[in-house]
Amino acid sequence: MSLPASVTLHTYSPDALAAVRALHALAFRQLAAGHHDESQIAAHEALIAAPDYAADLARSHLILARHGEDGLIATAGWLVLEDRPHTARIRKVFVHPGWARRGLATALVRAAEQAAATAGYPNLYVRANINAVPLYAALGYRAEAQGLMPAGKAELPVVYMSRPAG
Repeated sequence: MSLPASVTLHTYSPDALAAVRALHALAFRQLAAGHHDESQIAAHEALIAAPDYAADLARSHLILARHGEDGLIATAGWLVLEDRPHTARIRKVFVHPGWARRGLATALVRAAEQAAATAGYPNLYVRANINAVPLYAALGYRAEAQGLMPAGKAELPVVYMSRPAG
């Protein structure tokens, strides 16, 4: 899936922090609402607002998708997994609700996968929020286990998924 010509990709920098936080909170609140209760959504929003989120973004090799009149519309990134050789974890995949289901998540996940592979991490892993499992399954990821992601006072259901190189 390719990006529309009007969408440009950028590397994350700290000056984008406020826009990234706003996008992540909005996307989760609206696109994951059918899979999470209000306490889980609020807990996830608290994680996004926490001071250490900035450092988390900075180490996530985050790719930003921007559209001229809409600004920041999507993100995706990757992080080296120390406990799995040659493996990167795909993360921080969020799409503005107004741009959902247009192929942005697919294009950005593929861009993050390519960047990780170029850096020497061809095997891929994801801790998928329950609402994102169909996306990752369609991209060739296979479920390894179900789990819960701690989110302050709540836990979010997740599925751990992987895709080998190739």
